[in-house]
Amino acid sequence: MFLWNMSLETGIEEVDHGRKRLLGAMADFFQIMDDPNLNHQLLAERTGAIFNTMKAAFAAEDAFLQEHGGGDGEAHMATHASQAKAFVDLCRKLVPKVKNPKQARQSCLEIFQVVDNGLFHHVTKEVANYKQLAKHHVRQAG
Repeated sequence: MFLWNMSLETGIEEVDHGRKRLLGAMADFFQIMDDPNLNHQLLAERTGAIFNTMKAAFAAEDAFLQEHGGGDGEAHMATHASQAKAFVDLCRKLVPKVKNPKQARQSCLEIFQVVDNGLFHHVTKEVANYKQLAKHHVRQAG
C-alpha cells in the first residue's frame, strides 16, 4: 500500500530520502495489521518506527524550506507539528491499553486511519510543490 514510486519523487535528495524511509515504516506497520501474533510490543515498535522516521523526514523538509525559501515555512512546520502530535497522542492513548490480539488489531486500525488520512496524504499532496522548489533551486544554482 505505502510503496515508493517515481510519482512521489520531488527531485530533492534529502526530502526524497526521508519520505522513502517514512513510507517504508508505514508499510511495515501496515503489514503487521493481520499478524496473528500482533501484540503490544510489536505495535509499540512499529508506531515508534513511524514516529522516528516522521520526525527525521519532517526535519529534512523543514531544513530545506528554511535554506531555500519554500513559501510559508512556518505554516508548513505547524502542519508537521500538528500531524506528529495527532499521531503521538493517538498512540499514547491506544498502545498502552493493548492486552490481547483483538485490542491490538483494533488499535492498528485506528492508528492506520491517522497514518493513511494524515501522513500519507500529506506526503503525496506536497510532491508538486517540492518539484517546483527543486526546479527553482536548480535554476538559481545554474
